[in-house]
Amino acid sequence: MKKLLLLAVVLTATIMWGIFNFMQTGFDGFFVNQELLAEKKNIVVMGADSRKKDNDPGRSDTLFVVMVDTNKARGSILSIPRDTRVKIKNKGFDKINHAYAFGGAKLTRDTVQDFLGLKVNNYIVIDFSGFEAIVDSMGGVTVDVEKRMYYKDDWDGFVVDLQPGVQELNGAKAMQYIRYRDEQGDIGRIQRQQKFILAVYNKIHSAEILLKVPGMTKQLASMLNTNMNLKEMVEYGTAMYSFMQEGTLEMEMVPGKPEYINQISYWIPDVEATRKLVEKMQGVLNNKAFEKQSNSLADEYKRSLE
Repeated sequence: MKKLLLLAVVLTATIMWGIFNFMQTGFDGFFVNQELLAEKKNIVVMGADSRKKDNDPGRSDTLFVVMVDTNKARGSILSIPRDTRVKIKNKGFDKINHAYAFGGAKLTRDTVQDFLGLKVNNYIVIDFSGFEAIVDSMGGVTVDVEKRMYYKDDWDGFVVDLQPGVQELNGAKAMQYIRYRDEQGDIGRIQRQQKFILAVYNKIHSAEILLKVPGMTKQLASMLNTNMNLKEMVEYGTAMYSFMQEGTLEMEMVPGKPEYINQISYWIPDVEATRKLVEKMQGVLNNKAFEKQSNSLADEYKRSLE
């Protein structure tokens, strides 16, 4: 049972980084009669960049939607760049990671649902400090750092300083690796996060990890904020682990392009392409109501940029 719990929670937690007390009723959607796709179990996973400075509640620095289909033994991960420009309820158009600052996990869930037209069943929130601790409790993760990485953020004192090559990353170094942003922006960072997921998978798959189960379980229990119960965590975490083993886990990112608006950097999503990708990942084809709603949403996005 401990091994199953370990696989469930660690995989789900890591998916958020490499790649919820949400209400199940009362959803106030972008459209009055919005039809939400719900062919799979959909979980939004967010990495909360909780900041102590000036009472800043932080941002969802990393954001994924995990889609699980246990019947067809397939899973998908859709990465949403943190700078994605979306409409946030009562706030207008802004970066999607600001939804967490405005209204926490619930507003983030609502914003993701509005943007993707996807019914989100559950959520997981993990803080950066928890991420470092869980990597340390695993004994580190082996990653091939692809190039020299150096970056300093004077605002919060965060520094990235990594040399290239295969190496064992502890929690602090792993945090640097997945947060590093180069000329590719969010695209490069998401690629590194997905690479880190696979590295964690390899570590979990090794025999040595069993010796670390007690410490990891304790650490995980203290760092996770989720509305999933233990049974669900075991079921879906184990399923995702199986999908990775069998090569049936699909990883995608919201299509779009980088653009500056009023000297602020955004990821401008291709709404039509994003919605078609969501349909594909949900296994839904030719849903006319969803297509009509998607076209209306795309028109609104285009008008907002004029």
